[in-house]
Amino acid sequence: MGDCKEAAIEAFRNSAGSEGGSDSDGANDRENASRVACILVNYRSPWEMLERCLRSLGGDDGDKAAGDGGRVILVDNGSDDGITGRVRAEFPEVTVIELGRNAGFAAAVNRGLEKVTEPYVLMLNTDAVLTPGALEAMTSALDAAGDDCAGVAPKMMSSAHEGIIDAVGTVMPRSGAGFNRGIGQCDLGQYDISDEVAGVCFGAALLRRRLFEGDAVGRLYEGYFLYFEDSDWCMRAASQGYRFLTVPDSVVLHLHSGVARNESHDFKYRLIELNTLKLVVRTFESRMQVLEAVAARSARLLARTFIRRRFIRANISTLATFLRELPALLRERRQLRQRRTVSDSRVFEMAAGEDAFFDTVDYRPDRCLDSLVATYLRLLKQKHDPETGRRLALLCRLQLQESRGVRPELAPDDEVLFAGEPACVKHLLTLAAGKQ
Repeated sequence: MGDCKEAAIEAFRNSAGSEGGSDSDGANDRENASRVACILVNYRSPWEMLERCLRSLGGDDGDKAAGDGGRVILVDNGSDDGITGRVRAEFPEVTVIELGRNAGFAAAVNRGLEKVTEPYVLMLNTDAVLTPGALEAMTSALDAAGDDCAGVAPKMMSSAHEGIIDAVGTVMPRSGAGFNRGIGQCDLGQYDISDEVAGVCFGAALLRRRLFEGDAVGRLYEGYFLYFEDSDWCMRAASQGYRFLTVPDSVVLHLHSGVARNESHDFKYRLIELNTLKLVVRTFESRMQVLEAVAARSARLLARTFIRRRFIRANISTLATFLRELPALLRERRQLRQRRTVSDSRVFEMAAGEDAFFDTVDYRPDRCLDSLVATYLRLLKQKHDPETGRRLALLCRLQLQESRGVRPELAPDDEVLFAGEPACVKHLLTLAAGKQ
């Protein structure tokens, strides 16, 4: 799983450009302007990964990334590994913008947005691969949605774990620790009904370009460097009354943290903790909610520092940086509040019943029994199938055993219940039993 179609990108209207502070546009524009432009941010992506991503934007079935002949814009964050030259040589239709330094994800996206005139923009990570028809499904869904729909989320499937969901939109709980909706769950169709979500993951999402203008939601906030830029933007959009929808028919394969996984755990841990605090202060409506979330997060960092003695330097650095930046964050909060038109309550309500089941250190499904219980519970609510109910009852029994310290393992008679289920279900059961 994860192999993409071997078809070259064709019919994009701009030729490659380079920017050591500028870019070159090149080829003649098509008479019919594209409706979608794709922005890719690159920082030392392995060539094989980047090539798969770029080739998926063409597709054998003519599902071009920009619909009727648009552009792919690759913004390189100072990779300094020669990959931009290879892109120009093998994908001359791609517009390349070289920033010359690692300016962070948000800054790179904002630079790419300056070149976009198309009404829709596809945000795509270099570790993602579009399956045939994915973009067409997203475009049709956004066409059909009202102007209050800021963007749509595809069903992102793990390219490393067959049958496992990576994201179907995003969730924002009151703690501020947002996560990918459905992550770590086996895909049994529980998210196959299009519905509203709190936000979208910019690893793969189709959005309205006009909302990135200053008089609308605005550009991505560049104070994060990496992580939570999309959550911040989606929270700001929601505060102005915009909504997000899922498009389960659109499938994108994603290697979770495919490039960033090579960074140190301390580096990622610090950014995630710091950016969670920043997001809460900047975007949450209620002052009390902000105080509660910041106090709880800070207490966790202090407990890890002085009690558990873990990530000591990262914890202290995170809290010191947060306190130093707090006055500026509060000023930004006041500015954003002036644009708010609706409450956060709807965003938080959509977090009910959702949880993350993925280990972000080892990059594998986690809490497998809990994950399966959540999956079958959602399925049972959708179709009230007796067989699903029996599977759920058995899983709940195993879950109870696990809570009592007993290794959860199916008896031979119980295995019949899951005989016809997809391989990912059996894989999660095997992991839960500690056999792998």
